[in-house]
Order: sequence, then structure tokens, then C-alpha cells
Amino acid sequence: MNHARRGTILLALALGLTRTLSPSPAAADGPLPKASPGKEDAAAKYFTNTEVVDQDGKPRRFYDDLLRGKKVLVNFAFTSCKGACPTMTANLVKVQKLLGARVGKEIHMITVSVDPENDTPAALKQYTAQRGVGAGWYFLTGAPENVNTVLGRLGSLVSKPDDHATTLLVGNLATGHWLKTQATARPEDIVYVVNHLDDAE
Repeated sequence: MNHARRGTILLALALGLTRTLSPSPAAADGPLPKASPGKEDAAAKYFTNTEVVDQDGKPRRFYDDLLRGKKVLVNFAFTSCKGACPTMTANLVKVQKLLGARVGKEIHMITVSVDPENDTPAALKQYTAQRGVGAGWYFLTGAPENVNTVLGRLGSLVSKPDDHATTLLVGNLATGHWLKTQATARPEDIVYVVNHLDDAE
């Protein structure tokens, strides 16, 4: 893809899908919070350190362990999904391969279960193993009230798992810049957004 076409894609994302972050609980269905550079405390307060559990059964503090100082890609799925989830996961596996060794270091990939009552760590572990998910990509579950807190902060709390969005959130916690796109977008385009996120302000 040439530079002009990538610039057009990024501009379209910026115009149509960017949402300003605002550390307000009322933003659950609307704007995501945007922490200004150097305002980590505000971001930490908004996203919270709610405890969740990854596919290896390891407890994680949502902000400190998974978000702080990272670029992140966040989507939503559940293991018994018969709709978009397998397609999204397969697409993001391609994204992970393109990002390479950066995943797990400066970049974290995160999938939050919208069905925490059924998605145990063991179920998530089996799901990720079957789909070739690599290190640095965290599939999260936990106590339903905790997972729902996280989903609410990300604007993705749903009443039924099948109602979940196919949204992919791409954020840079060091700068506070976020974009929304689709988890089924071309892997190369998603990687371009990750690499040029801060150019789309």
C-alpha cells in the first residue's frame, strides 16, 4: 500500500472513529478517556486496577499490569461465539505476527471476554492454543463484576454476549491517543494505525 493510501485510511479513521478519552464513568457508552501526556494518575483512576485473570490463570491489575506505558490493541470476544469471534481472532493473529517481537514488550494485545461466567481461564487457554495466539496477547476473564467494570470503562458492556461489538481499540497510554477500528480490518492497515497512532491527532 502506498503512503498516500495509508494516509487516507488513517485520516478516515481519525475523522470517523477517533474518540476523545474523558475520565468520566458516564462515558461508558460514548467517549473513551484520554489521558493527557504526563497525566498517568487520571488514566489509572479511569481504567482502574480492577483484578482480572488471564488465560494462564494469572491475576492481572488491569491498568498497571496491562495498560500503563504501552501501546495496546483491545477487542471483545467469547469462546463459544459462533459469529464474528473466530474471524476476529484469526485476523488479529495475523496482526500479532506482523508486529513480531514488539508484542509483549511495548505493545500488548488484549481480548476481554464478554462471557466471564463461562469463559474460565482453562477455556480461554484452550481457545488461544487452538488459534495460534502468541505471547503478549492476554485473554481476560475473572469475577463477572470485575470484568463488567473493565468492559464498562471500555464502552463495551453488553447484556448478552452475542451483542458484543467487533470493535478494535488501539491506544497509546504514553500519549493518551486512541482510535477505534474493526478487528476484521486488513492486518496491514491495523499495523499501520499502531505505528502511526500519534500522527492522527
